[in-house]
Amino acid sequence: MTRRAAAIGLILALSGCSLFGGGPTPQQQFLDALNRGNSAQASQIWLGMTPDDRDKFRRGEGMTPAVSSDEVTRLLNQQGVDTDQGQVTIGPHTGAGLLDLPAAAAPAPAAPAPSPAAP
Repeated sequence: MTRRAAAIGLILALSGCSLFGGGPTPQQQFLDALNRGNSAQASQIWLGMTPDDRDKFRRGEGMTPAVSSDEVTRLLNQQGVDTDQGQVTIGPHTGAGLLDLPAAAAPAPAAPAPSPAAP
């Protein structure tokens, strides 16, 4: 009898957890609507999002990538990486944005030229 009550309690607890927060986040719903090409639905989702949800979207929170970072790393390494660069690793998000792109794309400063040898 106690086993049955414990099993029922466990089932109810697990189903209760799935009732709250089990669905996709507003950020994921917005991204999914955009990916489907449904801009009207995406606009309605955006208008229904709270300012906190919009900030989370800007930070990339609440969204799940279509491919895991391990899978991306494996595919990049499988396609062949220049041996001088070594293995490709994808680290945590550093918060860089499009405004940081020019600095990242700028060529590295050249090494100073060696001084000419004395004759």
